[in-house]
Amino acid sequence: MRLHLGAEKADGLIAADLKLTGALTALLAALPSLVGEEERRMADASDPHRVHTVDLTDW
Repeated sequence: MRLHLGAEKADGLIAADLKLTGALTALLAALPSLVGEEERRMADASDPHRVHTVDLTDW
């Protein structure tokens, strides 16, 4: 699933890819700090609505 999130530190929307299994409540609680981790960012030219994409599918 892809979530589009607004963040104060970003110049636009951040796309977060995640799986809807496992500890979803913990993932949602950690989301603000996870989207800021640059090592999680990935290249994705398929979504014109985001500034960058964060891969959380393995979290």
